[in-house]
Amino acid sequence: MTSPLTLTLVDGTRVVTPDNLNLITPYVLQEQEDWFEDEIKFLRRLLQPGQKIIDIGANYGVYTLSMARSVGAGGHVWCFEPASGTANYLAQGIAANGYRHVTLEKSALSSQPGTARLSLNDNAELNEIIRNGMSPGASEEVPLTTLDHCLEQFGWSDIDFVKIDAEGEEANILKGGNRFFTRLSPLVEYEVKAGTDWHLALVEQFSALGYRSYRLVPGLDLLVPFGRNEVPDGYLLNLFSCKEDCARRLAARGLLADPALEPGAGQVDLAALANQPNHQWQAHLASHQYSQLLLPHWVQTMQQASSAPVGIILAQHAIAHDATLPPIVRFAALKSALDKARTLISTEAGFLRLSTFARLALEFGARSQALQALKFLADTITQQGSLNPAEPFLTPDPAFERISPGANLGNWVLAAVVTEIERKSAFSSFFTGPDAKPRLETLEGLQFAIPEIQRRLALVRRRFG
Repeated sequence: MTSPLTLTLVDGTRVVTPDNLNLITPYVLQEQEDWFEDEIKFLRRLLQPGQKIIDIGANYGVYTLSMARSVGAGGHVWCFEPASGTANYLAQGIAANGYRHVTLEKSALSSQPGTARLSLNDNAELNEIIRNGMSPGASEEVPLTTLDHCLEQFGWSDIDFVKIDAEGEEANILKGGNRFFTRLSPLVEYEVKAGTDWHLALVEQFSALGYRSYRLVPGLDLLVPFGRNEVPDGYLLNLFSCKEDCARRLAARGLLADPALEPGAGQVDLAALANQPNHQWQAHLASHQYSQLLLPHWVQTMQQASSAPVGIILAQHAIAHDATLPPIVRFAALKSALDKARTLISTEAGFLRLSTFARLALEFGARSQALQALKFLADTITQQGSLNPAEPFLTPDPAFERISPGANLGNWVLAAVVTEIERKSAFSSFFTGPDAKPRLETLEGLQFAIPEIQRRLALVRRRFG
């Protein structure tokens, strides 16, 4: 076994992995000090002390250990990791955090008990049950169990959350959990994209069990319905699913917006809300460092009729982030702002409207559209060598709201745009490797490199020279 490396996440959780930058997990955790999925950040808000959790496909325990921290000693986490080497690191992670409320099961879940061959990849995230013939690489025999068997074995009666990340085995796990999903009512997070393969049939399989699927709106930390015919964003990896009683509990906590649960609740007068002083664009942007420099120009530009739609878009963005409003209203405001911004840039993409559109699209979960806008904006700024910031705008990366551009406004804007291209075009520089180096060095030269970008450049240099 490779020497262990203990890494600390942003929430204080310690994870033990192999000390090897050629492996996904240790690289990503050193780069981002967290996992790259928005869902893990949402779970830290969702989970509460005392809750009972199941993690299927625990890997090195990034989710398991972080969730165990959230539920505390009064809760419990059952985690399943069949690969013996990976499970050994996970056991070290459990010990490193001093957790006694985590049960590690070194088995895989499927449709029926027994044994199976598990492929062993260098990157443990890609290990999978071998279903057709022999694996061309390393493998090991692992025990199989089912959710229904574990339901009786552990006496589960009040499971609050289940995470399923089993590299294509999800459908069989559902088959082996009919009694579990019928008897209990947890919120479930499940993987719908592994590599380039979509597993959207799982939406129908959950529906047959009485569960409705939802997707995360990353900018609002909010779940919204995922339609059966909805075309997912290319960067979407996971969905959530739950029964109506669970959905109502989440909606009451401000974590879920579903018109089917609250008919008519979304029919709110956004125009009236936009006129409230705390939603006006001046108030919304007042605390941002760059607004203090640009406010005189903005006031003058916003007196022109052609800029009026921008004021509405920014006001609706403010409404979307008003935590005192119902979730369904906040989501409606974000969607309306995005739709308006899309229409606006289709006719006139001047000023920094593409930056605002990209921010809205990223918050909504339309990552591919955001990247298209950001790349166009970066090319435009680079080729023209100038920009026009005289109209209020949102930065694509919220981190830049806290950074003053000083006398280098052009470099600051370009850095904000290129930073978000770097962070969003791939889940990590692990996957882009040497191709990321020129972009990272550009950011270093602009002198507005945020800490994550500095870590990325250091890791790329260490890994690739």
